Amino acid sequence: MKKICAWLLILIMACTMTGVAEEEMNLKYRSLGEDLYRLGDTGYIIEHWRNFIGDDQMIRNISRNAQQYNTYIPLDGTVKKYVYFIESPRCVNMAGDLSGENEIYVKIRDEFETTATGTLALDHYTDYTKRFYVTDHHWNHIGSYKAYCDIIDMMFGPEEEKIVPIEEVVFEDIPFNGSFHSMLGYSRSTELFAVYRFPDFVPYTVKVNGSPAKSYGNGDRYFSGKYQRATVYNHYSGFYGGDRGELILKTNRPEKKTLLLFSNSYSNAVNLLLLQHYDAVYAIDPRFYEKEMGKKFNAQKYIEQNEIDDVLILGDASFFVRTFGLSGR
Repeated sequence: MKKICAWLLILIMACTMTGVAEEEMNLKYRSLGEDLYRLGDTGYIIEHWRNFIGDDQMIRNISRNAQQYNTYIPLDGTVKKYVYFIESPRCVNMAGDLSGENEIYVKIRDEFETTATGTLALDHYTDYTKRFYVTDHHWNHIGSYKAYCDIIDMMFGPEEEKIVPIEEVVFEDIPFNGSFHSMLGYSRSTELFAVYRFPDFVPYTVKVNGSPAKSYGNGDRYFSGKYQRATVYNHYSGFYGGDRGELILKTNRPEKKTLLLFSNSYSNAVNLLLLQHYDAVYAIDPRFYEKEMGKKFNAQKYIEQNEIDDVLILGDASFFVRTFGLSGR
């Protein structure tokens, strides 16, 4: 693996956060099959953008999710409620005008009753190429860390101290073959898997779907050279941790607050980062909760039983247009 020293990492992060002027390039969508496209000359493989606002069913789903959220988790002073929206090519025409607010984000912000909202916006195509994988829909370490910083600023204020990476680690023997590569039958990517290494996280315990687990994710194993070297392997889940109906992370710091997090696989990369600011994080993936837990998610009871202080919904367009399935008394 290759390491980048701290001072260089800071410089890279500064450029990433502020954006740098780059020569415009061809961003024409080039069909690859399987409803996947190459984004012009960037080399990135993306899904074709979808006009969710023009799809009545999708709009109804967003409104239904907002109604459930507002009803079963009322903004009555008991808990604070937040939404963080991830813009991606699923809802953005990367070859079009990226200025202005995303229509899906505006719809969510208008209908979900929250304490505050935020978004990882794509104001320029380089926002995407810096923050996401070349052959996968997930954000990379740069994008997920940017979102973590945004979320902490939104929920705690800019004065809250954030955990800062020690270094960037690039695994030179791990070509990152994302889900798009697999769908197209490609065998090898030129992109190398890269992550940030952080100072030691606060000690924590883990429960997955009600059962104790040793850890969440395999960062320590990766840093010690113990990882899969198969050509096709999901290193995003392998490193950060996989999708679970219910993931409970606890630190035994009762003086800190508790967080209820609704998300899909995007949260895998930030679960442990968010935990550094809480006594416990209860992460719920609505796609799997009912199937894996054998019951519907009763938001009201769950919040009361676990003494939840903050609630965060984190996801991209595909998450918000999918029915959450929240219930109450």
